[in-house]
Amino acid sequence: MIVEKIAGQTLAPIKAEHSISHQNWVEAAQVSAAFSISHDGSSIYLIYHVTEDQVRAVNTEYNSAVWDDSCVEFFLSLETDGENYYNFEFNAIGTVLGAYGKNRNQREWLSESLLSQVQTAPSLGRQVIESLEETTSWTLQVRIPVQVLNFSGVKDLSGMDGHANFYKCGDKLKQPHFLSWKPVILPSPDFHQPRFFGQLSFL
Repeated sequence: MIVEKIAGQTLAPIKAEHSISHQNWVEAAQVSAAFSISHDGSSIYLIYHVTEDQVRAVNTEYNSAVWDDSCVEFFLSLETDGENYYNFEFNAIGTVLGAYGKNRNQREWLSESLLSQVQTAPSLGRQVIESLEETTSWTLQVRIPVQVLNFSGVKDLSGMDGHANFYKCGDKLKQPHFLSWKPVILPSPDFHQPRFFGQLSFL
């Protein structure tokens, strides 16, 4: 995938261009998700568009269990990271989780001082949602400055290559699901599989 460079972007609605449609491990016909990604050299911009029949968002602290909620995720390994990768995970009210390492078990949490630099703009607001059980469409806009990618030694994303995957999940929803941009071909749920990431090139 080519990640286009833009002159600069505030958190404002843009069209989601890429589908998160691979229904890994369980069927999730009631969920649809898509994303777009761009950069301006100094930041990565994401927007997720989601429609699902239940929304849950109860986690409000940095690095809390957002994967249990209505959650979208961005796993990224830049060319300077070797076997390592970042996982950024967000629930529908914009709570952020971030870590870095080479597999599920060998990871280091990103500090709150780093994660506080990640901007999110959730269309559903920031109040806890215990369970909204009706078909709901929501968006989440995200800005990740390169300073947050502190293990990578990157000052400008322009011209860099990397690998990534994009996910939609909800482990504690009534119908858990595990959607991805690139399929994860394993017998049981595990998104921490960089061998299934797709290629990214930052123009």
